[in-house]
Amino acid sequence: MEASGKRYIVHGSKTDEFRIWNLADLHLMSAACAEEKLQADIDAIHDDPHSFWLGGGDYAECISYKDKRFDPDSVDRKVTVQELGEIAKAGYERVRDLFAPIKHKCLGLLMGNHEKTLELHTQQSDRTIWLCNELGVPNLRYCAMFDLIFARRTGARQPKLRFEPTEGRADSRTFRVFCHHGAGFATTPGGKLNKLIQFMNSFDADMYFCGHVHDQVGRRQVDVTANDDCTKLQERVRLGVISGSYLKTYSQGITTYAEQRGYAPVTLGAAFVKIKPYTRELRGEI
Repeated sequence: MEASGKRYIVHGSKTDEFRIWNLADLHLMSAACAEEKLQADIDAIHDDPHSFWLGGGDYAECISYKDKRFDPDSVDRKVTVQELGEIAKAGYERVRDLFAPIKHKCLGLLMGNHEKTLELHTQQSDRTIWLCNELGVPNLRYCAMFDLIFARRTGARQPKLRFEPTEGRADSRTFRVFCHHGAGFATTPGGKLNKLIQFMNSFDADMYFCGHVHDQVGRRQVDVTANDDCTKLQERVRLGVISGSYLKTYSQGITTYAEQRGYAPVTLGAAFVKIKPYTRELRGEI
């Protein structure tokens, strides 16, 4: 687990509202990857000055022809024979190119179980480290916590992400973020929600992001606390979201792993959290 420091979003107004996206479970290079939906979400982040994002892992479906799990029917039709020979290299070059236009808005990248399996079974270096170096963004490993600080400065134009404190005085609000690729084999909504609740009960944060289970689930949890001198009761709202996937369960002309096991169709695309820093309002969009 990484204690990943602080990120500063410098902005200009108390009324600003931000979106924090979790782009998880892309499974690029799979024939069932919803690339148009993925590109639409990347474009939305790029075009919205108040949107920032983190990567939730499982970026590319890098199952080579030497792997016993290899199914040629499930490989993206655009993959060439040459790329198939170096499927991981080709996959992560595609991921890099997709993320490049929004790298300046990235809070960090997590490793997923597909990246971990690739590293363990093919004796390759960690592709997530390579991707982070190529994009110039923080490596969050499999699980991390970091502080997201919204620093308001008079005269600031469009919001800007920094990794060092701002110069001069700034009025700020801090939110602690917990992120994990996700875990478990639950196929029911209740089972998936239980894993999210487990994270929320085990780690002290304001926002929780995870994926892995290819669904969109949200949880708002209210804790009762008190003010600094313990003379007045206060509420503390914590919000958790499980992001969806870009891998279709059922796709015309393709027999997917999920279809063979009779999994339910899932919502495609990324979940995000809306934040109004100065009222500490958190809302999940799933």
